[in-house]
Amino acid sequence: MIDPMTTTSFALFLIALAGSFLQTNIGFGFPVLAMIFLPSLFPFATAVAICQVVAFASTAYLTIRYREHISWSTMLPLLVISLATGALVTIFSWSIAQRSLEMLLGGLLVLISIFSIASKESLRIRPTIGNGAAFGLIAGFGNGLFGIGGPPVAIYLMGGLPTKEAYLATIQCYFLLSNASTIGLRLAHGEVQSRHMLPILCGWAGIALGTFTGLKFFRS
Repeated sequence: MIDPMTTTSFALFLIALAGSFLQTNIGFGFPVLAMIFLPSLFPFATAVAICQVVAFASTAYLTIRYREHISWSTMLPLLVISLATGALVTIFSWSIAQRSLEMLLGGLLVLISIFSIASKESLRIRPTIGNGAAFGLIAGFGNGLFGIGGPPVAIYLMGGLPTKEAYLATIQCYFLLSNASTIGLRLAHGEVQSRHMLPILCGWAGIALGTFTGLKFFRS
């Protein structure tokens, strides 16, 4: 009989493989894809934590690889507000019932789908301090509750960066720094245990393969 944790680990490998390929090419997408499935494999808070821990490997690699393209001036107004909001919302989320979080997540995924279809590439946001703060606030809420902050960040950065390398580098650096703060809080809260190491390692293997193949497509 197959151990349930082995099945879960293989599932996380496939999710990470597909999600990291997507994220490498459009800048975001792994958390959105992962959080469709992970709450059915783990308790909700653990699912968010594992999603962020697994994603950390890809964002760290891409940030280092494309570090010379990072636009700090464009990212900082977004990042500062997002970090503060994400930390506060993460702590607040511990008092919300899991069922309520699952319903909120479902609503968020529907909104993301509708907005993506409706806006496509027509929406361009000027990278001002005010816009950065506003989109950072939205991203902080999404990151703190569900580990999903990518869509508003992508909208903000797409309008202010001249090349796809600058966009990829800046958005991945944002994810790296924002996830690092909330991962620390979630680990301190005990949302990831030693028994979760096998799924995390399999997730990292999927991230590595998905990022490698995604970069081949990105550079083509």
